[in-house]
Amino acid sequence: MIGRIYLPTCIKTEYYITDTIKFSYPVVCQLVDRQVQQRMNYQIYNLMMKVISELMEPGITTYITGFYEIKTNEREVLSITLNALGDFGGAHPVNVVRSLNFNTMTGKSYKLGQLFKPDSNYIEKLSDIIKAEIKRREIPLIGKFKGIKPNQDYYIADKNLIIYFQQGEITPNYVGLPYFSIPIYDISDMIIEDNILDRMLYWL
Repeated sequence: MIGRIYLPTCIKTEYYITDTIKFSYPVVCQLVDRQVQQRMNYQIYNLMMKVISELMEPGITTYITGFYEIKTNEREVLSITLNALGDFGGAHPVNVVRSLNFNTMTGKSYKLGQLFKPDSNYIEKLSDIIKAEIKRREIPLIGKFKGIKPNQDYYIADKNLIIYFQQGEITPNYVGLPYFSIPIYDISDMIIEDNILDRMLYWL
């Protein structure tokens, strides 16, 4: 008996271009369920516009360059980031990265808090892992690290949960965006079964 075959989701590149913005973004294509495809593309486009708005400053001409990266595209999981750099003409540029993490069968995108069991105490446990990594890597902080939020930015890559913070969120601007890689297998006891993170545990 042949097992189920999981194919990568079809992605094509489109561009949002104005006098001051050039942003390449992913478009999901060729899904059997067109409503799911439309739902995913709507979320991607809306996130791109949100990233652009985060970089806009009233009364200041902002030049924005943006692109996307596919972090995971397998097992009916699509994890992508939208990366943008805002240039304010002389001032220090600002980098923003946001992500979406989809179940490609349903078109649902998951917030971090939706991946873990309600009684798992995942916020404290993940925060402790990150706190130890901050210390090990001697990452400079703006103030005391207070832990992650239920909607903390993340993506999935190489069977790792990557939790990250925006520029200036917990570290000085010159540090950029700090990323923390956590092997999914190490936190498997906290994960809700059959969600996008759980799917990465198979065939480890």
